[in-house]
Amino acid sequence: MDSIPPTETPCLPECSCGLFTSPLLQENLTTFDCSLAGLKNFPEFVPAGVEALSVKGNSISHVLDSVVAPLTQLRELDLSGNRIKSIGRGSMFRNLTQLEALDVGKNAISTIFHDNLMGPRALVHLVLADNKINYIEDEALADLVSLEDLDLQQNYLGSLYQEWFTGLARLVSLNLDHNRIHNVPAAVFRPLSSLRYLHLAGNRISSVDPRAFSGLTQLETLTLEDNLLAAVPTAALQSLPALTTLTLDHNPLAKVKPLDFSHLSATTISLSHMPELRILDAKAFYNLANVTSIMLHHNPRLAYVDPLAFMQVGSLRDLQLHHNHLAGLQPEMAHHLPSGATLALHDNPLLCDCNARWLRQLVGRSDNSSVVLDQPSHLVCAAPPDRAHKLLRDLPLPRLPKTCAPTLVNLTQAGVVVGKLGEYKVMECRALGSPRPRLHWVLPDGSKVNSSLNEVRRRFFPPGTLVYYHLLAADQGRYTCVAENYVATTAATIILNVTGIDIHLFPVRVASTYITLVWNGTERRAFPSYKIVYSEMWENGSLGEQRSTSTSPTRRTYTVARLTPATRYRFCLGHEDNAGYWLEISCCQATTLSLDYITQGISSTSNMVAAGMVGVVLVVTMVACLASVLSRRYRHRLYETPDKNGSVSGEGSVIPLDNLYRPLLTGS
Repeated sequence: MDSIPPTETPCLPECSCGLFTSPLLQENLTTFDCSLAGLKNFPEFVPAGVEALSVKGNSISHVLDSVVAPLTQLRELDLSGNRIKSIGRGSMFRNLTQLEALDVGKNAISTIFHDNLMGPRALVHLVLADNKINYIEDEALADLVSLEDLDLQQNYLGSLYQEWFTGLARLVSLNLDHNRIHNVPAAVFRPLSSLRYLHLAGNRISSVDPRAFSGLTQLETLTLEDNLLAAVPTAALQSLPALTTLTLDHNPLAKVKPLDFSHLSATTISLSHMPELRILDAKAFYNLANVTSIMLHHNPRLAYVDPLAFMQVGSLRDLQLHHNHLAGLQPEMAHHLPSGATLALHDNPLLCDCNARWLRQLVGRSDNSSVVLDQPSHLVCAAPPDRAHKLLRDLPLPRLPKTCAPTLVNLTQAGVVVGKLGEYKVMECRALGSPRPRLHWVLPDGSKVNSSLNEVRRRFFPPGTLVYYHLLAADQGRYTCVAENYVATTAATIILNVTGIDIHLFPVRVASTYITLVWNGTERRAFPSYKIVYSEMWENGSLGEQRSTSTSPTRRTYTVARLTPATRYRFCLGHEDNAGYWLEISCCQATTLSLDYITQGISSTSNMVAAGMVGVVLVVTMVACLASVLSRRYRHRLYETPDKNGSVSGEGSVIPLDNLYRPLLTGS
């Protein structure tokens, strides 16, 4: 803070008091500054006229309501960097109607209760960052009707709720970076009609509802970097009419599919430092009328950019594709980039053949009639071997042919690919070359697959994507990707191994009319639901009418009843998806017992019941007899003579016979 001559204000020896300029409010405020003063307790006296109070960077664990509440002139309060676990419950801020900035960051607060922040209706800036907040009560911030800046980064929030933001219609900036948020639900930010900056970086977000940003008509900046997004949340982004800056760096996105970034208002889009990004397909960036900068650099696996990846991007001025794994770009791309756009392609392993010829033509040109290469002196050839490590600008243009054979890039994986039974599997293949190559796949059975394939279980998407929605054991084998143009044909092969799912079905109890089945294995919850299909087996091996029943993956046993006695059945556990495709996982066979078993069971049961009843009667009789004997012995003990040996204790109880009244003895 810039100091202005201090006023006469009572001050503690460890503190600085006077008139200082607030860097946040940009005004001169009467200040009581006890920052970094080694305090363990909150100051017990603060002058009533103080406008700015700071105790940041101490070891205070409790804020005194009795000291803060009377500071009705307070406009700025900094409690950051202490050990505070909670802030006032209703009374602390009730009279602080002029408070504009409150910083409680870097403390140990875990919960924001509904009455913690009641009163400061003029509050504009609230910092709750770097605490341990994992719970916010509904409408806990509803009293902060003037709030414009809310910082909740570096906390433990795992979910988002619309009720948190009730009353915050003036909020402009919301920072939720580095929490533990897993998904963004529908309309969660709807109360924030004035929001312009939303920061969600460094969370665990794997899904964004298509209506997640509903109501954010003023949002300009959205950061979703460093999350777990495996797909672009296209629908959610298209609901942001004022969006200018979109950041999706550090996400596990493998491919940007057609129309993933389309019909957006953004001017800057960033997908850099993406560890899994491999492919930009045709129309990946489409109809982006306002975009001026697209950043796609430092993606170590990005090996293919379709020549039609950037279409209808007339305002584009800066396309950054440097520090990737690109062997080249096809010349058709230049036809769809606006004149004068700058292309950064340095630090890529360039293949200096016909694929680099158009880039060589751009070297040295700086007019606005074509694409301009950024740092052309850093374009280095990696292949073919005779041109490795040479600068592209040093190669004479005639040495680069106009046509060449296809070069396959970004094959799904060299060697062996492993998939599980029933799994969704994608195999990718792309190629460079001039003329532009055509691609198809050759399956293990020798059949050719191209864009004409349109089955329920598998599909081909141009230029070279083969999708299996449910793998079968029969899908295992050698797959060959073939790229061809009129110069030559190039092919590459991978092996697909299909492994079984570790789930096993078997009978554990067999009766005449029912059989109990159990299933186990490490992947018994691999599917959201299971179905047990069963039918009778005839002697010739054919199956009778098929019946089925559904069960939950949380169960491990099921009893199939109403079966026919002495009949062999085949039971299968599997999964049926929404399209009706049936995946068989495990089967077993069992034969129900005959009708004789039922009769024997009833007879055996009757005999056992009779024997049991006789046994019960005998036990009851014996217990009654024993009780009677014990009762008699007990009563006999009560009536016994106390002197069993002919003597008693106590001298007063002895009556000599001679002393008896004599007339009683007459006649003896």
